[in-house]
Amino acid sequence: MADLPIKVRGQDAHRFPRYARVMSSQTLPRPRKATAQRKKKSTGASGLMAWCPLVAGIAITFFSVKTAEILPLMGADGLLKLQLLYPFALLLKQPLLGLSEQTSESWSQIMLYAQYPLYGLYTMVATRWKPLWKVLLQVVCFHLLGFVVLWLLARK
Repeated sequence: MADLPIKVRGQDAHRFPRYARVMSSQTLPRPRKATAQRKKKSTGASGLMAWCPLVAGIAITFFSVKTAEILPLMGADGLLKLQLLYPFALLLKQPLLGLSEQTSESWSQIMLYAQYPLYGLYTMVATRWKPLWKVLLQVVCFHLLGFVVLWLLARK
């Protein structure tokens, strides 16, 4: 290939009169090695271990429902603990939502039994894409956010 002059205008013209080397362009793709195979990235748990968060959520529900029956009998301190244990079930009972008493009671009972299995289901699904510690941190933050909202609404 012949040397092509570079057109440079202005004050820099004397510094770049020509490019002395011929530049080659590589147009063909590099061949892949036959021995190099892609390794599949192992994300999340597999098999029975993937179901552990959901099973743990169901098991926690049995114990926490029994605890929720006892906590209101302990006075104001017990009510605060109940709010911390089941923020979303108690949020559904708030009159600010505009639900009738029967509807809010029904949804509150549903959430009483569904809250922790839903956490387990979310953890089971989200661990496919994120590490377990990040997913558990998200669940804890979501739970505490529900408690803070309930606490703020109860103070009014």
